[in-house]
Amino acid sequence: MRNARWLAAFILMVNMAHALDPMYDYRYTLGPEILVPDAFHAGLGAFTRANDDLKIVFNFQLGIVNSFEMGLKYMVGTNDDWIITKKPYRNHTLSMIDIGAKYAISRNLSLQADVPMALNKDREWGGVLSLSQWDGYTKNVSFLFEGRLGFGGAAGHSRHVKPAAAFVPYFQIGDAFRISIGTIASGSRYLKDDFMLDILPKLELGLAWFRLQTEASIGILTWKAEKYNRYALFISADI
Repeated sequence: MRNARWLAAFILMVNMAHALDPMYDYRYTLGPEILVPDAFHAGLGAFTRANDDLKIVFNFQLGIVNSFEMGLKYMVGTNDDWIITKKPYRNHTLSMIDIGAKYAISRNLSLQADVPMALNKDREWGGVLSLSQWDGYTKNVSFLFEGRLGFGGAAGHSRHVKPAAAFVPYFQIGDAFRISIGTIASGSRYLKDDFMLDILPKLELGLAWFRLQTEASIGILTWKAEKYNRYALFISADI
């Protein structure tokens, strides 16, 4: 009987989940990463769900020394609050800037801090701390582990702190292709309404002057997931 109650609670939690916590975008980089390049990096791209929403993303990163980096990301597009509130906000644009910095504690471990700021909508101030570790087992196989804590507005409405974790295995195929299939989860003490688990397949193609990245987030614990899955395309280059 006890097991049946736990099963019912889990099913209810699954039905209440939504795909890909917005905190995933609260970073100045285009995604989780460990390397701190002593160079100038720029990226441009967009992402959408299975509806008319579209967000344009631009970012740059500047490696000041071999162990320290600063960066900024600007994101603008239609507001996706309607997914949760069911209200027609599609014509309301949302602009956000994320300012951040990253410090390489060691060759394979880095600490990142982000401060997101909404430009045209009142939101609580907050921030995100990220700790990332990279393990390269072979030339063609590596793993990235990421733990994050969102504070204040970055944790969500009426939330104070939200943890998130990601595990991303990378597979290098020749000199040009890299494939990753990440898993990301987040939640808070409001577990029934605020637990998210996604699979993030990603394909990267390295060309002579830039890298092309395609990414999807698939909510595996989401009711009617096709409405919430997200698809992204990015172009980035190191100068």
